[in-house]
Amino acid sequence: MYISEFQDVDSKRVKERLVESAYNKVLVWRKIFQEGLINEQGEKQYFSLKEAAKFVGVPKKTLEDYTSIFHKVGLVASLFDFQGKKMGFLRNYIRKNKSKIRKASIAERLKQAERKRENLNLMKNQTKGSSFLEDFSSSKETEQFIEKVSDQNLFNSELEEIDDVFQESHILLPIFKS
Repeated sequence: MYISEFQDVDSKRVKERLVESAYNKVLVWRKIFQEGLINEQGEKQYFSLKEAAKFVGVPKKTLEDYTSIFHKVGLVASLFDFQGKKMGFLRNYIRKNKSKIRKASIAERLKQAERKRENLNLMKNQTKGSSFLEDFSSSKETEQFIEKVSDQNLFNSELEEIDDVFQESHILLPIFKS
């Protein structure tokens, strides 16, 4: 997107926008903020949310309000169901379905917390596994153990040496009595 595309933005105040128009404005606003615009020199330029709102031609506060409305409605219904409706209709829909939205919001937060907990557990397991492998692969005792227990040495060695290997390795093996 180029800055020149936003030079002729209408400053005419719209009393109430259609849902799809407001949704498109929010998408453009967020895209300008996240990805920036290319200026006349061909350089990418990034803007704050307030500056991006000026390019879109809608106040930042209104765009944040629309974002909140879209999020709440998206919890219980699809925004495509409201095409051709005005934003006031969505506000009324939120008021009428307040309890459903609250329940859906709580359920979403619980899902996010569960995903976060799972990700933390995965990260902990990965770091534990990697530190274990690092410790395991770097110790001299381990290298000696691997050397003694390698296939060639295992079959060529005496039984007494094998017992020493298992004692050195600190591995507890079950003993079966027959």
